[in-house]
Amino acid sequence: MKTMRPVFLFLLLVAVGAHGAEKASSLAERVDAIFGSTAGDSPGYAIAVIKDGKVVLEKSHGLASVEYGSPFTPTTPFNTASLSKQFIGLAVSMLIEQGKIALDDDVRNYVPEFPEYDEGPVSVRQLLHHTSGIRDCYAVLVAAGWRWDDAFSGEDCMRTAIAQKDLAFKPGTRYAYSNTEYLLLQKIVAKVGGKPFPQWATENIFHPTGMDSTWFVDDYSSIVKDAAMPYSRGEQGFRRDLQQDSGVYLLSTLRDLGRWAVHFDRKLAARDPTYLRMVEPGALADGEEVPYGFGLMLGEDRGLDIVFHTGAWGGYRANIRHYPARHLSIVALNNAGDNDMNPRRVPQVAALFLDEANAPARGKADALREAPTVRPDPARLRGLAGVYRWKDDAITITLEEGRLMAQYLGEEKVSTEAKSDTEFWVSAYRAPISFSARQGKPVLLFRSTEGQRVEPFAPGDLDAYAGIYANDDLATLYKVDIEDGRLYIHHFRRGDAELAPHPAHIDRFMGDMGIVQFVRNKAGRIDGFDFVGENLGKLRFARKPPAPSSRRPVPQFR
Repeated sequence: MKTMRPVFLFLLLVAVGAHGAEKASSLAERVDAIFGSTAGDSPGYAIAVIKDGKVVLEKSHGLASVEYGSPFTPTTPFNTASLSKQFIGLAVSMLIEQGKIALDDDVRNYVPEFPEYDEGPVSVRQLLHHTSGIRDCYAVLVAAGWRWDDAFSGEDCMRTAIAQKDLAFKPGTRYAYSNTEYLLLQKIVAKVGGKPFPQWATENIFHPTGMDSTWFVDDYSSIVKDAAMPYSRGEQGFRRDLQQDSGVYLLSTLRDLGRWAVHFDRKLAARDPTYLRMVEPGALADGEEVPYGFGLMLGEDRGLDIVFHTGAWGGYRANIRHYPARHLSIVALNNAGDNDMNPRRVPQVAALFLDEANAPARGKADALREAPTVRPDPARLRGLAGVYRWKDDAITITLEEGRLMAQYLGEEKVSTEAKSDTEFWVSAYRAPISFSARQGKPVLLFRSTEGQRVEPFAPGDLDAYAGIYANDDLATLYKVDIEDGRLYIHHFRRGDAELAPHPAHIDRFMGDMGIVQFVRNKAGRIDGFDFVGENLGKLRFARKPPAPSSRRPVPQFR
């Protein structure tokens, strides 16, 4: 990648002038320090910074294809995954501006084959803000027995969505990110626009914006020359990490996304209503604000409003992050499955371009982190140990060698530093945990959410859970049985997984297939289970009655 450095420095010199060469070189080194050096035979990344309407940094490292040794460049076609939602949101906003779509229209006005739900109608507005209650089709397909390396088509997702007889929740009462909603919005744009969605987007968004290397792909088997391939790091080095794309996905390049960032910033600055609509938050029925606009997440960083979206699919990672008040945008792409890029590295790059006035304010957490460590009475520490139900998860607190240890559900134990008898700093979480009492019982406070201490769930008779469970809408079966005193769940395509008791919820188990909540009838007998998840709600599987002995036995799945 030696040939890339002169191009990168040339761009910086153009942006800052000859007298800024030393500053440019320093900036390059600081960005390298954030992203780390990439070996010449490894997957890589590309990053661009746009400030005041100009690209002031554009660089790339590593390989787009490890197999063929092709370099990752600013013009490498890249699968942007969910970053593409902002362009779907823009398409809807453009049609709203033209009077062809109304936000509060029933989705069935445009997609009549969609079912009517007992929970109520779903509006276009609710699709945009992820408040519809429609389950995520990827999560449902996996529950139905599909694997991540299967080829999901858009029609597969639509059939799955239409097959659902209920919603995860009443429309407008909760926020839950669901890819199905934006697949539906594509169908609405195609219906109203009178053209296939990829063609409409190219003609109305990409070509007018000068994004000539950006297009929606509707055939996952299409051959795209020099496109970046996805990877992730395994025990023996990097491996291909490819998940087949569902329906329509967006290919773009670092350079084109930089053009988009310039265009988007100018439109916001000009107060263009089509673009301002994209950055307005949604709202629940009770008035609570939803920090999601039209395909864009809304938040705050260093005291500044930010507008952003990430993308992750297989080994692809993408991020575009705008600071409208500072006319600053960051675009980053990575094909090595770097899970630190979106939450950590991109904000660190942005910080290089923000002045000291935008340094994050010191808060209580900063003061607590820097406070001296104390040694509380061991008896007081023992009184804090236990299992705390935190949201739908659990945090287990134990006392080991005089120190409290915290273990978030499914993760390793981490140590805490006592700052007082009730306040502890957890370096691994970069956050404090504090304790108080309510009605004589300890309460844990972590990331602004309280957790009540509960008695750990210890299942008694595992035979009560064994059986065959079915979801007729998805035409799939699961078998739950006992082996060597442990509970297992089996599916003929997904394989086998042990179900370990969830420490904070009665009749709830967890494993590689997800969280399983068994459901009892009024007589106390298990008559079904729900797959539980943020974008699933509760997906019910009913327990099948035992087959009469005269019938053919239920087939074994292993």
